[in-house]
Amino acid sequence: MDRWLEYLYRDHSESELRDWASRLKMFRFFRAYGGHANDGDRLELALKYDDVDNLLSLLKSLGVSPVVYDEKPEQPVPGVKYSSDEFSAFPSLIKDTEWVGQPGVQTVFGAEQFIWCESGLVVVSISTGSYEVTTKDVEVAEKLEASWGDFQRIIVDPPRDTRHYICPKYFPDFFRA
Repeated sequence: MDRWLEYLYRDHSESELRDWASRLKMFRFFRAYGGHANDGDRLELALKYDDVDNLLSLLKSLGVSPVVYDEKPEQPVPGVKYSSDEFSAFPSLIKDTEWVGQPGVQTVFGAEQFIWCESGLVVVSISTGSYEVTTKDVEVAEKLEASWGDFQRIIVDPPRDTRHYICPKYFPDFFRA
């Protein structure tokens, strides 16, 4: 087995990943880059949006109440040092909006996830906080998919163009009927 497949299947067998792929319609398993990236495995879904109105509507469809500021909130000044408490008090804004806050960690339909908006995409990540995806995470993703309905026309698959996603582009045999 080559090194990539050895790494891919280190924590989850091929049959387990095939099972997850068959159960999930929108979310994709992401195998962490690993090494110095200090990232973890996760389930991700990416949905595209065209403009701010579309973004706000999409967030509401996901069960998120977006924070929209009437005026630009104070932001950190480049080159100025802040304590971690001071820095965390600044709201993160979605780029190219006036002025929509990043959703960040959200509890939607009883399930915690991380939602981040970037470059016309809303990316939803599920992870229980560990570096490994669990069967519980897959069950949460299944519940969310059932609650959200059909986003097929706006799904970006894979969420980012990398073989680290178990998706039809890189693992077509996992998705054949």
